[in-house]
Amino acid sequence: MLTLQALRFGRARLATCHPDREFIVVCHSHSAAFAGKIAIRAMSRSELNTPCAHQRAMDSAVRRHWQPAASLQGVMPAGWWPWLSSSDSLTQRLDHAMRMLDGQGLRVRLLLQDTGPARRDEARMLGIAPRRHVWRREVALCHGDEPWVIARSLAALDLAHGHRLSTLGEGSLGHWLFRQPDLNRSAIDVSRAPLRLASTQPLARTASLWMRRSMFSHGRFRVLVQEGFTPRFQHALEL
Repeated sequence: MLTLQALRFGRARLATCHPDREFIVVCHSHSAAFAGKIAIRAMSRSELNTPCAHQRAMDSAVRRHWQPAASLQGVMPAGWWPWLSSSDSLTQRLDHAMRMLDGQGLRVRLLLQDTGPARRDEARMLGIAPRRHVWRREVALCHGDEPWVIARSLAALDLAHGHRLSTLGEGSLGHWLFRQPDLNRSAIDVSRAPLRLASTQPLARTASLWMRRSMFSHGRFRVLVQEGFTPRFQHALEL
């Protein structure tokens, strides 16, 4: 076991003493502050080529905080890339994939539509004060009863009411957005963190493996859309 200080001083030697091996650093912390020990284990390159090692290396590269999707091309699994990076309508993509499976199209399940506080990172994206109340909408995009994607969308109250978004019900927000001729979409960010919903409905507890977010603009109207891709989506498309 090495302390953090020892690791810093031994870094150059570790990198050169075994050219055919790579080192995995594992941090163990037993307090809120970073005061734990650091273990270093050498792994052969053949070990690193195993599926589990590849997953660990990917998870290390793809951190749990937000990163531009464009920066992860070639890092994330190839099957996931077109789903996480595409700038066209996710609703249409999902509906097409579902119909190719068994002819059954996408179903929107409304989990929550209300006004409530934005989270700190959401408020920053929307350019409003932290915890300020916004229009919130949470849905599950389902194939039959199976949620493939869960989504959370937020907009400033005055702009949301001006576009009568409260009347969407179980209609598709994406379908409405992509009908707007002047629609602009920001660059897409992705994260390995799960998407947390405010709804208390059972479907809102669905886990997500990847999450992405982007800002849609239509005139003065801006809506932040966050989408979490579930294990059922991964299993159905064999990703």
